[in-house]
This record gives sequence, structure tokens and C-alpha cells, in this order.
Amino acid sequence: MIENFLHALQEQLKNQLFVGGLALGMVGLLVAWFRNVPGVLWKYGCRIIVATAVIDSRNNLFDAMVVWLNDLPFGRSSRFFTVIQANADPDDESSQNGMPRLLYSPAPGFHIFWYQGRLMWMERDVSINLQVIDTLKIHVLFGGRRFLSGLFDDVLKRTYAGLVNHTMLFTVDSWADNWRQGDARPRRAIDSVILDGEIRQQLLADVTAFFSKRSWYEKIGIPWRRGYLLYGPPGTGKTSVAFALAGELRLNLCWLSLTNPKLNDQTISLLLQKTPARSLILIEDVDAFFTARQKQDDRIEVSFSGLLNALDGVAAQEGRIIFLTTNHRQLLDSALIRPGRIDVEFELGLASREQIVSMFLRFHPEHKALADALVENLPERLLSPAQLQQILLVNSEPESAVEAIRAMTLAAQAKA
Repeated sequence: MIENFLHALQEQLKNQLFVGGLALGMVGLLVAWFRNVPGVLWKYGCRIIVATAVIDSRNNLFDAMVVWLNDLPFGRSSRFFTVIQANADPDDESSQNGMPRLLYSPAPGFHIFWYQGRLMWMERDVSINLQVIDTLKIHVLFGGRRFLSGLFDDVLKRTYAGLVNHTMLFTVDSWADNWRQGDARPRRAIDSVILDGEIRQQLLADVTAFFSKRSWYEKIGIPWRRGYLLYGPPGTGKTSVAFALAGELRLNLCWLSLTNPKLNDQTISLLLQKTPARSLILIEDVDAFFTARQKQDDRIEVSFSGLLNALDGVAAQEGRIIFLTTNHRQLLDSALIRPGRIDVEFELGLASREQIVSMFLRFHPEHKALADALVENLPERLLSPAQLQQILLVNSEPESAVEAIRAMTLAAQAKA
């Protein structure tokens, strides 16, 4: 076959028209290549003296960079900027009466500035395709990659310096294929959650022990992950426990809803594979997922097998803990809560007399005798901690709070 090809080629080379066309084509290729040489050399030369970094809005660093740029002298004095409205910040004295805050940042386009004696410039571009992507290109003249890396480290330290005592909350982004930092709230101590008996201490001890046993898990060949189930009536503190536990142990909190119509088997698996380091994953109201599946809700694309594989499949992430919460444990499939997927269960019930006293003293610590008198003949397990908290918030005087608790308890008893 090769001999036939070579023979045919030799015959064609004897044809002057073919040889001329081939030579003309090669000359055209050489001319085109040499025409591009100046541009290629210019781009290569620019890369020698100019370092460039590209960041887009799908990265959590993007927001920190925008704030940093705006806080520079050029940002504060810029006459070309973007203004967006944000929610009121209760910690900001300039944001009063619930008025929204205005956030400023460099507008899309070209901006030039000086930083640490170096000439820098940025290009900001907003593209709209399947989603809106905001992109920053940061350039520095006569600066290398090390300079930009140091700059980004400083930006992150500056951003997170004010969040040392905060819990970072992550939610699923608009395309349900990645985590996005949604908020940062002041850390809540686990002691602030009033639970019955020793549940709080047992839960804290179990999670603490889990994070200290990585080498033990590896030694005996067990995947290093742990699952918890919190179940009980609404208002018993299931979400509060997860939030406080994340704050106590300085964990990130990643919140996920299985009824999110944009989730499917692939995206939920990817999400649970790339949660931020040291994260508590909170999946609330899993019974709603089973209810929706029974009703054949077309909006729910996560299958039961997909959920199980995401939780403990071969590719499931290690070093993470998952908390499932439900108001109706009996609605959950036994395969979901079997040992190995759910390692520890805690029932959070309606308030006991001990909880009522503790919550009352949280608001009125100087009225121990009044709290003891309140629960002396008071039926228990009729009100949720959330209901008690609401009564204590509305009734600032201890005597009126006592009467309100008794009245609501008797009303609940009559309905029971």
C-alpha cells in the first residue's frame, strides 16, 4: 500500500502544474507564519514583563478582590464604578432602620492604578450566556507570579480577619454544581442550645472524637466519615444544634436541600465530593424528599440510589460529617438510616421541665424560685423550645412570662 502511494507521488511530482501548486501553497504558509511572528513575539515579550491573573465570579476570591480594589485610593476616587444594593447589616451603624447598604466596586472596563510602587491595571468583563460570569484580569508591570500570589494571600487575610469569630455558611450555587459562600454569622456556642439530658455533651464529644481519629480510621480500613440523624417535632432545635456545633468546633456549615429542582444524581455527588475543608453538611427535612418522591413530583431529579451513592459511594468525600434532620423519622427509608450511613441518632423532643427551667433562667437568671414554681405542677412535653422562646421574647416581665407559659401549656394539653 505504501509502495503504491510513493509511486503515485512520484508520478505527480513529474507534473509541473502539481509541483507549482505545491510550491505556491508552501510559500503561502511561510508568508502567513512570518506575518504572525511579530504578534507572537510581542505577546511573549509582554508575558516576560507583565504578570496576569484571571479570576471570575464563580470563585469566592472574586468578591474579596472587588472589595480590595474598591478600598484602594483609586477605587475610592474612581469616577467609573458599579453600585449594587445589599441587605442591611445589623452590625453596621451606618445602616439603620433596615435601610439597604450600597456597595461600590470598579465598573466593567479598563482601570489603571498604583500599588506598592508598581503600575497595575485591571480589565473587568461581564458575559451572559447560560449564566452571568463576572471576570477580572489583574495585570502588574515588572511583577512576577510571586508578587500576585502574595497580593492574593493578603487579600484573603484581610477579608477573613474580620470573620475569625464567624461561621462560614455555604449554599449551592444557582446551577447546583458548586458551593458558594452565602453568609458569615457570629459563631454560636453549643451551650446556647438548651437540649434535654446529655444530648449536647454526647454530640459534641462524638464529633470531636471523630476528627481526632483519622489515623485510626485509616489503620482499620474504614472510610473516614460520619453521619448523624436529628429527628423530632418542629421547633425542637435540630437546625440550631447543627449551627452551634459548627461554631463550637470552628467548622464550615454547608446547607443542602434535596428538594432543590436543579439537583440531580450527578450534581449532588459532585457537591458532596468537593465540600470545603472541615465542613458540617446539613441536609434538612429529608422526609420532604421522600414525600415528594411518593407524589412523583417531576421537579425532583435526585433518585434514591443517587442519594445513597452520594452519601457513601466509592467517590464520597472523606473527612466530613453529614447531619440529616427530619420531623418524621418513620417516613425515611431504612436503607438511608442504616448503620454505616447514619452512625448516631438523637431524638430532640418537646420541652421537658428541665428545659423549661433552663430556658426561663436564660432570660431571667435571677428568678430561680419562680422557675421552679412554674414547673412544679406543669405538664411537660407539650411545648417546643421554639414556642417557649417566643413566649419569653414577647413577655419581658418574668411574672407575665410564667402566666403565658402556663396558659399555652394548658391549651396544648386540651388539644392533645
